[in-house]
Amino acid sequence: MEKFELDIVVFVMGMVLGSFLNVVAYRLPLGESIVMGRSKCPHCHHTIPFYDNIPVLSFLLLKGKCRYCGHSISVQYPLVELVTGILTWALFVRFGLTYQFLFYLIFVYFLIVIALIDLKTHLILNKLLLPLLVLGIVINYFGQILPFDQAGLGALVGGAAMYFVAWMGNKIFKKEAMGMGDVKLALVSGFFLGWQIILWALYLGFLVALVAIGILWVIRRNRLPRQLPMGPFFATGFVLNLFYGPQLLEFYLNLFN
Repeated sequence: MEKFELDIVVFVMGMVLGSFLNVVAYRLPLGESIVMGRSKCPHCHHTIPFYDNIPVLSFLLLKGKCRYCGHSISVQYPLVELVTGILTWALFVRFGLTYQFLFYLIFVYFLIVIALIDLKTHLILNKLLLPLLVLGIVINYFGQILPFDQAGLGALVGGAAMYFVAWMGNKIFKKEAMGMGDVKLALVSGFFLGWQIILWALYLGFLVALVAIGILWVIRRNRLPRQLPMGPFFATGFVLNLFYGPQLLEFYLNLFN
């Protein structure tokens, strides 16, 4: 198979898996099975046939509406499919078919689901974090991506740093400023990124959140939501760090020179 053809296959498979991630993000908070049962329209509850479940393409052909009730389909679905396809391809280009590819692919896929659920429910579920950590340990054992002392120290540093930020926020604002879900996400992510990277990755997540808050401030005319889930911003920071961490750090430091 030619390289271009292989890239296309990986990209399409990534979009298909992105469709599955949408299902997981929708069903998991509801306590529904993520493997059993056909997808249904959340409005008319009509079972969606396979030809209306083709990633991105079906959304475009249906003009973003359910075939049966005409209700609008959230743009989240094709967007997640497209982003998952791009990230899958990008990780494949960088690592090839290696344990590293699998290691970081699992990490990114879980981050996508965590971000989607946190955005809707303001919860980061243990039922996602624990399997992510276990899978990371198993893949790292066979693939030897990170020395276990570095990965373990990364988890300790990430969790401790985020716990300190949460503690400081509670003291300053006299209320819970950051949930323990964020602390546990930082801990698990520290295992995947290592102690040398996790602090910058977390800081990058805060920078992404700051930019998002600024945009919301302008769009909503000085009205901000009372609670802002941090999971999506940390996930974005972690993914950016996987691809452009050193370059972004150098750019950031040069701003102060």
